[in-house]
Amino acid sequence: MREPAKQEIIDKLELVLQNKLTKEEVADWASKYVVTDDYPVTDLTVCRFLKTVSGLDTLLAPGEYMYDDGDIKNWINKYSNK
Repeated sequence: MREPAKQEIIDKLELVLQNKLTKEEVADWASKYVVTDDYPVTDLTVCRFLKTVSGLDTLLAPGEYMYDDGDIKNWINKYSNK
């Protein structure tokens, strides 16, 4: 499996904003790169981005996510410029 590019991560976040993917789906996808040595990520910026996105489905309370659409948009803007 190849290392994802920043744009691939951004594309997945945009699909969350469009309600085409769930936060859980994208967090699970990112987590497989973060929590295992099976999929090494060599680009430090991509690694940080994946770590951030892997927490996308964190809940504050049942049904209340820690991160909202504004956070996702901020991540997209932040990592688009790196």
